[in-house]
Amino acid sequence: MDSLCEQIDKLTINYLEEFGHLLSCKQLLDDTIKQGYFNLSRARIIMGVNNLSRLQYSEKDPMIASTKISISSSPFDIEKQIDKEHCDDALKWFGLLSPNVLKQSQKSFQQTIDLALEACKRQENILELKTKLEQLLKEKKTLLTKENLNENKNID
Repeated sequence: MDSLCEQIDKLTINYLEEFGHLLSCKQLLDDTIKQGYFNLSRARIIMGVNNLSRLQYSEKDPMIASTKISISSSPFDIEKQIDKEHCDDALKWFGLLSPNVLKQSQKSFQQTIDLALEACKRQENILELKTKLEQLLKEKKTLLTKENLNENKNID
């Protein structure tokens, strides 16, 4: 019974630590997205409203994602794939001398992909820990029920 309680304690600590990491990861993700949009708006001010718009890229050429995410459910796995063939630098659409804040915005949005993947992995870890913890708590409950029955029989 003591070893079971120790396992529950360890899993609870791991669960809470993982949950704290998930919260900090989501906060960082939120901050990074905000920074990306803020830099994008700063670039739009610097370059002029008309110089940073949809008109900069060709609608004839379809946009193809340069980063693709594949997720498998059992076992849980997330994989990031970068397509080198379609990995053109979109900043070239806005001229050779694009402002640094536009480059910083691009980096922020690229970082959000990694942060979102990390948040997904942490969320999956939390779900696994929760499942294990629930199983151990059920075991503890059945052991306590058996002990109570044995004690009641001994009293009679």
